[in-house]
Amino acid sequence: MSPTPRRRLQAGVMALACTAALSAAPTAASAASAAPFGVSFARGFASPPTDARPKIRYWWPCGEITPAAIEAEVRQIASRGFSAAEISCMFSSNPGEYGWGSSALTDRLEKAVQAGRRHGVNIDFTVGPSWPLVVPGLTPDSPGAAQEIAYGSTVVEGGTSHTGPVPAAPAPHAGVEKQTLVAVQAVRCAVACTGAKPVKLDRSSLIDLTGRVRNGSVSWTAPADGEWLLLAYWWRGTGQASVAGQAVSGRPAFVVDHFSTAGAKAATNYWDQHILTPAMRRLLNGGNLFEDSLELDSGQHWTADLPARFRVLRGYSLRDNLPVLFIDKIHRQYTAVTPDDTPDFEFTDGSGARVRDDYYRTLTDLYIAEHVKPLQTWAHARGLRFRAQPYGTTIDTPSVDAALDVPETESLGMWAGYDDEPSRWTSSGAVHLAGREVFSLECCATYGEAYGQTWPEMLKHFNTAFAHGVNQVVYHGFPTEQGFGAQWPGFSPFTTQGGNGFSEAWGPRQPTWDDTRKISDWTARTQYVLRQGSPRVDLAVYRQSYGTKVREPAGASGFTYDFTGPGQLDGTRVENRRLAPGGPAYRALVLGRQQTLPVGTARLLLAHARQGLPIVIVGDPPSRTPGAYEATAQDAELGRTVKALLAQPSVRHIAAQGDLADTLADLGVRASAEPTAPGLLNVRRARPGGDLYYLYNPTSAAISTQLSLEGRGGPYELDAWTGKITAIGRYRTEGPRTTVPVSLAPGASTIIALGKPGGRHATATTGGEIVTEGRALALRASEAGPYTVSLDNGRTVRVTVPEADALRTLNSWTLSVDDWHRGADGKRETTRHQLDLARLTPWSDIPELQDVSGVGTYSTTVTLARLDGAYLDLGEVTDTFEVTVNGRALPPADQVTGRLDLTGYVHEGANTITVKVATPLRNRLRVTDGFPGQAQQPRQRYGLIGPVRLTPYRQVPVSR
Repeated sequence: MSPTPRRRLQAGVMALACTAALSAAPTAASAASAAPFGVSFARGFASPPTDARPKIRYWWPCGEITPAAIEAEVRQIASRGFSAAEISCMFSSNPGEYGWGSSALTDRLEKAVQAGRRHGVNIDFTVGPSWPLVVPGLTPDSPGAAQEIAYGSTVVEGGTSHTGPVPAAPAPHAGVEKQTLVAVQAVRCAVACTGAKPVKLDRSSLIDLTGRVRNGSVSWTAPADGEWLLLAYWWRGTGQASVAGQAVSGRPAFVVDHFSTAGAKAATNYWDQHILTPAMRRLLNGGNLFEDSLELDSGQHWTADLPARFRVLRGYSLRDNLPVLFIDKIHRQYTAVTPDDTPDFEFTDGSGARVRDDYYRTLTDLYIAEHVKPLQTWAHARGLRFRAQPYGTTIDTPSVDAALDVPETESLGMWAGYDDEPSRWTSSGAVHLAGREVFSLECCATYGEAYGQTWPEMLKHFNTAFAHGVNQVVYHGFPTEQGFGAQWPGFSPFTTQGGNGFSEAWGPRQPTWDDTRKISDWTARTQYVLRQGSPRVDLAVYRQSYGTKVREPAGASGFTYDFTGPGQLDGTRVENRRLAPGGPAYRALVLGRQQTLPVGTARLLLAHARQGLPIVIVGDPPSRTPGAYEATAQDAELGRTVKALLAQPSVRHIAAQGDLADTLADLGVRASAEPTAPGLLNVRRARPGGDLYYLYNPTSAAISTQLSLEGRGGPYELDAWTGKITAIGRYRTEGPRTTVPVSLAPGASTIIALGKPGGRHATATTGGEIVTEGRALALRASEAGPYTVSLDNGRTVRVTVPEADALRTLNSWTLSVDDWHRGADGKRETTRHQLDLARLTPWSDIPELQDVSGVGTYSTTVTLARLDGAYLDLGEVTDTFEVTVNGRALPPADQVTGRLDLTGYVHEGANTITVKVATPLRNRLRVTDGFPGQAQQPRQRYGLIGPVRLTPYRQVPVSR
């Protein structure tokens, strides 16, 4: 029978002398003869440089960590292949002595930098403790503290008077003592001033009554017609603290104003005065200054000079448009409200949406100019790069990401098995067009998965991110074990009360920690590939939004795409029908279901279309500009420009998204990678000498396909698990494209390079798979019989495969389990269990093991005959594993598929196969004191569960 789908290609095994061990590298002669891009690339792939390796978040209870623990833990982090540890001061039991800015914490940070230098690990610093950014000593009323605007209102009947206090806003957050009146206005309601939102207001009736306020009161008589609304706007601090409250510092600490340099300066001044000692500054040798999630909480974002800055940036008065800014809870932390939700008020002239768009755009501009740039400048002066996660409600995240040194997104879930949201990847176009070399991901916090997260789950999120442009992963995370005097398994910031919070607490406490180097090496090799050369993306999909809703381009299956907005497109050029020809070299731009378009962007698209760029407009063309300044004239100009755009020969207008694929074909636009079966995701990188394609199967079914790739040259498979590069023995070339067979299991990925021209190769076979031995071709199959192989020189070769031994299902195993649990002294203790298994079953179904976590070693012996090699399929296995055959350890295996090639390890006669499996800790913690949150969770299925199948094969030379 032919092999089942797996991660590796159905291709050859012309192995380079690059090995799985990072210490090994191919010799110049062997690598140069076989590698797609020569010896330097082969060595880099086998042993990725430090800057290509992943990072890991390192959680501290602030300064409550000993120098000895720092030394040991940084050494552990280095030994598992991480390039950097991002230290986060989460909270402290004694913030006065150990919190942010304390001498104890500063000393420990110095010790960490010293340890990092000794062990080759960069130390990244968070810009403040916990998150969002807070500064000790900053009060809610400080000029540098986060600000909000709130309003109060009262109804005044036409012809009646109001005399008394101006309307009060809802009570501010505790600790906010100062409120400043921004304006008092009266405006006539078009129908009624109460009822369902939005309340419609007559813009032309608006009266500014601020000048009439005396000692907090106002006297005013409403005109006789209709109902009037009296509105008072109050500017005040938000009173927001970090998510850890006031457990981060000896002095109260509040969130800074992210839209004013006063906030950024408060943070950097505190660093210079309390944290960055001369000794530590001398020690710095790179790394990142990192700002975590922009999880701001306010009634409505504000800053002191917002009205003045708005007038300069947008060209009109914000004050005259204050009523239409407000959407209830739009800026509340963790809100589900978006800019598309119903506002409190609307003007009858329809200008409200335009004003809000300008307001959100101004917030974005101020965030970049007054927060990102000052922090970036400060970091650069100290040899650091600024990395941040700038996503937040009503912020144009792609524009901010384009301004950062290292933009970062996040894979974050609120339940097990979650799928990553498209909103996480909206910045890929900004990253590519801004020329950023690194697009970072914090991965993979999942609520309710503490001590239950598996590495295949992690790898699913890694692969999803890689398929959308990410090329750096920051693992979440590594907590110091010592904090708060916790017993085994130790301190973790998300399970301090024994709950089941966010995952995951990686480190020596985890049975899988010894296998983590396999994962980090795979990550590093994949990231190394995804930073080669420059990106090549098929489509630019226009998107301008301040919310998280994402419309993916349905109808463009098989095409890769980036989202791009006005800021990203500005300054781009077209050459040979390619947008941004140096990379990403988009083949077409899709403008789909976008109601608004700035005139400047429309003019740019018209110019690009005149240069031959294919553009597809889906649905109604944009008919409105986004802002309110000179809206009538701008809309008219947009109409004229769009009309001219639609008249261009390279532009198509279609009614439905489902017509996109046919329309692109009509325009002569092909995808870089064209599979014959749907579902495959790909990323292309172009580099001198050829192309690299990363492939991922995100579906729940195996994908077997003939994959047509743009590019000429010999195809090679790059195995990111071992560092091995192999020449592919079967492929076809047709003009500028190369077609290779690909078979990927669910969740699996691989990498194909098109590089140095290959030699003689097969183009087709009636069965089995084509491999190479040296420069010779061979056919490998598990079923005996005649096969026909077609070669690229036109010859047809008949190959007869002799009988192979039968497929075996390996049921009987001996099992030795090292059971990790808490001992009487509060430290980890290990107990050994020995079992004989007549059939494989999860530990949760074995009474002796049902509440056990740890490391299990399975062993069996199988007698084989008539074989040249064999495939081993482990079936279901949780969690990490390694395989030994006849006393020899195999190279690291794909932890997703569990499929291994035993060529060179098995032989005729008796063969002993050993599988070592390490598990998560959940099952043990379910019955460990102090973990009530774990006790509520069901048992997980641990161990080698199978079915385990061994498929012998025969291998026969193919005469050329």
